[in-house]
Amino acid sequence: MKRFSAFAAFATLAFFSLSAVFAQDMNTLSKDVQELKDGMKALQKDLDEIKTLLRSRPAAAAAPQNPVINVAGAHFKGEKAAKLTLIEFSDFQ
Repeated sequence: MKRFSAFAAFATLAFFSLSAVFAQDMNTLSKDVQELKDGMKALQKDLDEIKTLLRSRPAAAAAPQNPVINVAGAHFKGEKAAKLTLIEFSDFQ
């Protein structure tokens, strides 16, 4: 009977110790979840501000559909009367 009483006392002590540790872990977990929620709200606010800024800026000018570029005197390959001209610019610096 003494062994059973000692075991019951030990089990009770272990249960309450584990309960305290579990409660502390739950508090830490709750705080972490709240911090994540607050971070998500801040990110959503920033995203909304960016969307507002993008909507309020003027539209970019459309590129000309058929630009005419004079390549006279430039180095080129192909026919001078070609319908399409591909211009490549490079800088080795």
